[in-house]
Amino acid sequence: MTRTLLSSLAIAFAGLTVHHMAAPTIAIAQPSAKDLAEAKKAFAEGKKAHEAGDLGTAIAKFSKSYSLSKNPLLLYNIAVTMEEDGQLDFAMDYYKKFLAEAPADAAQRPQAQESLAALEKKLGKPSTPVETTGTKPPVENPPDRTPKGPVEIKPAGTYSETDFQHEVVDVAPPGKPLDITAYVPEDSGWTVTLNFRTAGEGKFTTKEMKWRYKELVGRVPAPKMIGDALQYFVEVKDQGGAVVAKSGKSTSPNLITIEKGATPRFYPDVTDEGEPKTPTDVVGSDDSDDPLGGGKKPPVEADDPIAGPVDDPQTETTGGNGFRDVGSSKFKYMKWGSTIATGALLGSSLVFYLQAGRNADALVGDSTNCGDPPCQEFDATSAGYESAGKLNDTLSKVTLGVGVVTAVVAGYYWYKSLTAKKRGSSGTAAADGSPETTWVVAPAFGEGFAGAAAGVEF
Repeated sequence: MTRTLLSSLAIAFAGLTVHHMAAPTIAIAQPSAKDLAEAKKAFAEGKKAHEAGDLGTAIAKFSKSYSLSKNPLLLYNIAVTMEEDGQLDFAMDYYKKFLAEAPADAAQRPQAQESLAALEKKLGKPSTPVETTGTKPPVENPPDRTPKGPVEIKPAGTYSETDFQHEVVDVAPPGKPLDITAYVPEDSGWTVTLNFRTAGEGKFTTKEMKWRYKELVGRVPAPKMIGDALQYFVEVKDQGGAVVAKSGKSTSPNLITIEKGATPRFYPDVTDEGEPKTPTDVVGSDDSDDPLGGGKKPPVEADDPIAGPVDDPQTETTGGNGFRDVGSSKFKYMKWGSTIATGALLGSSLVFYLQAGRNADALVGDSTNCGDPPCQEFDATSAGYESAGKLNDTLSKVTLGVGVVTAVVAGYYWYKSLTAKKRGSSGTAAADGSPETTWVVAPAFGEGFAGAAAGVEF
């Protein structure tokens, strides 16, 4: 599929202005000069990769440019490239995100609407109205979230949607766990669930978010942080099971760009099931001076149990789209392709070896079938047996040698796959084996889709 998607963006980089959409509009901070320069560079690299047919790299570069600039026109580039790459579910969601954030007079809007309708029809998904992006204003005086002792659940209807708070995540690194956080009143009795899916998954995985100190945490495990993007939504239900609030939904989820070099967002003391590894200051506890207990000094100050940001060494991680990135389609093709090739080559080597043996037996039999040898001259028949035997012997040795090589390759890919799974499920190390580091997530006071309602043209 060929489609013009880049010309308008080239013009957009000529200057920097703030463009406001129709109400509700909330201006966002202009990118710094450094971010703008990096966004332009990422865009140029994405354009070059797209023209070269390297769609995976193009998606990653356009996504990086968007995360730095929040230019909504880049969402159209991401959507078109994902559609070309066959990631139709994700392409559909990026078209929706573009239509929600882009100016009403954006030149790409008609094509985006047409492409979205075509994808919804192709995938058999009902057409849904595109919601404009909006976020709640920050809470000037946020409620005190410190547990004060045993909590008595208040009657249904005491709280409303505005009491649910969640900071939307829009970028995260591959191969590392991702902790999504939210806040609801502790005495609301509400159940909060995280629903997520990664590239190639048709259904969302649902997890109940668990209390960690003063907030709720839901973890996306490291093995799920693969490909170019991840979708998620958070849903809140009251005691009767009725939906009270949500951030995103199954038909229009929040979108997270999976990008190498992004700051990790996870707590080192949380497992893949979302449970703290050690006793902590959870709901109902009135002992906040020593949240880890046992007389041991906590890793951070006792009156601030939530750790601050820790620099990430930015080591290479699994994920992405390369042949050595665990979970990528290229990795799977190499793993299974080398495994199948090994079986075929070693099987062929055995067949050629046995056939060479038969040729040798036939040659010996031909020379002795008239009595005591040598009673039969070495004629054309004998020469044929000898020639076939040599050929089969050579083929047996060649296929054996190549089979050994492919077996080594297959062993490497299986080792990478199995060790990545083991590390990802343990929750104790990154996929590259390095010690986990963390950028601790603290909930903000707002909700909505990634990016603000006002786009920035550059």
